[in-house]
Amino acid sequence: MNKLFKLNVKIGFIFIVICQLTAFKTFAATSLVASPPSHKLINVLILSGKNNHEWQKTTPLLVHILKESNAFKVTVTELPDTLNYEVLSKFQVVISNWNTWPDNKLRLSPLWESDLLRYVTEGGGLVTFHAGGSSFYDWEDYQRLGIGRWGKDTKHGPRTLGHVYNLDQHHPITKGMAGFFLMDEIWEKSEINPGSLAIGYVSAKSEKDGHLIDEPAVFVGQTGKGRCFFTPLGHDERALLNSGFQFLLLRAAQWCAGEEVTIQLPLNLCFKNQDLPPKYFWQKSDTALSLQNNSSLVWQYNFNNRFGKPYFHPLSANQTSLTCVSPPDHTWHLGLWFSWKYINGVNYWEYLPQFSTAESGYKSEGITELGKKRFRLKPDFSADLRMSLRYHPAGETAVLEESRRIHLSTPFADGSYYLDEEHLFTALADTVLLDRTPLEREPGGKSWGGYAGLSMRFNQDFTGSEVFSNHDSTNLKSGDWVYMVFNGVDGEKAGLLMMNNPAFTIPTSSWYVINNPQIPFYYYSPAVLYNQSLRMKKGQKLQLKYRIWVLPGMLSTEQIQQKYDQYVN
Repeated sequence: MNKLFKLNVKIGFIFIVICQLTAFKTFAATSLVASPPSHKLINVLILSGKNNHEWQKTTPLLVHILKESNAFKVTVTELPDTLNYEVLSKFQVVISNWNTWPDNKLRLSPLWESDLLRYVTEGGGLVTFHAGGSSFYDWEDYQRLGIGRWGKDTKHGPRTLGHVYNLDQHHPITKGMAGFFLMDEIWEKSEINPGSLAIGYVSAKSEKDGHLIDEPAVFVGQTGKGRCFFTPLGHDERALLNSGFQFLLLRAAQWCAGEEVTIQLPLNLCFKNQDLPPKYFWQKSDTALSLQNNSSLVWQYNFNNRFGKPYFHPLSANQTSLTCVSPPDHTWHLGLWFSWKYINGVNYWEYLPQFSTAESGYKSEGITELGKKRFRLKPDFSADLRMSLRYHPAGETAVLEESRRIHLSTPFADGSYYLDEEHLFTALADTVLLDRTPLEREPGGKSWGGYAGLSMRFNQDFTGSEVFSNHDSTNLKSGDWVYMVFNGVDGEKAGLLMMNNPAFTIPTSSWYVINNPQIPFYYYSPAVLYNQSLRMKKGQKLQLKYRIWVLPGMLSTEQIQQKYDQYVN
């Protein structure tokens, strides 16, 4: 067995930064929206345009979070000082991502102040987070509305891993919500209005001197008929991408709007019932096939939906979803999915700029068209999926066809299971060129070049990422397997192991790994075209085979190698 190496892969970092900046320039003007709601949306106004934090990035993400929940109609203003009662009264809740810091003594007109106070007193809601309440330090009524702010004794160290816990099980916002972990800037000694109620706490280890931070961090209050909410959490994009923070904010906005809190928590944010025996059953629809265990999704295969390609999401390890679908930085990343980059120069990977949102409908230059499909669901809760796909430019004939076979194993007692994927491609055109963004050493090359094929984008909640392989990855040569493992939002370990089948994978393929916790961006692929493009003649076939293990907990490299040896033998 080769000497085992722990990967420290930095490939794609420039790619990540450039793509993230590009994505958010577009994202600022557009946002994802879920399927049309069957209920009346809550009208919410976001205050933005001034903040001593990066509101240019967090406000678009906040819009995305609210719209994606399918519970809110969102308006943004960058001129909060122009608002009056007539305007404010059109909204059920105001969320402040705006502050006057460091102009602590700033006051607006008496009419503006009286109109805001009247809005809340007569039933309007106000949600502030992090520095969003740090305004009007000499205006006592505002301090009551905003609940919390940066005070004279407040301090924080570098961004660190915090544990939000002891969430009030009697308050509608936090009822049923388990504790969660997030990377954030953790404030100590926030200045809190005496009339507020703490409904949650945060603990963290200071990165400066190692001392324990442990204090209230989730607050509610009431002024007249109006409800208010504040948390010092939510420093930046990294914090806002955390699902625990998102659901806390969404439920707070719903409660402050004067509505019943109906936004359901995902299972990984609910208290786990460890005593329930396994109870598996199938769920099928026109666009998805899933295996459930009691109320938890084990896995779901999605097809014929808005994203234009079949994909797995979620792939769950004991209620922790490993997958991430259509994140703001790369909306075309779809959990565990297969996509070519270029076929005969046509892009099948990214969405066209004018078709990159739910409103416009996700479309690529090249179409991945799902044909016939057949699913065999077995009594032991294993499954065999068979389908045909055809690849063609929009409005043109197919140049490549695929026969895809996926076997999903019976879930094991520890919650693990595996997928065997087989992709058989046949060239239909006289010449089919499978290609990718060139590498740096090639003409027109980029530092992020080389990706295409089977890919996995991991949950953005994850922290503590570790990557292992049985191959020296310094030059990204072919390895037998790659294993990525993380701490979930619940603090538990979970990971995914992907194996090449050496009898069917192109010998020149290489692992393409991105492990960047700052965005966060966790991704890997056995990039079948990494080292070179592939030219096929009409009738020529290409076969790829992989095994993918979904693994709760953490395995040693020896245990992983044993799984690989069993697979290939």
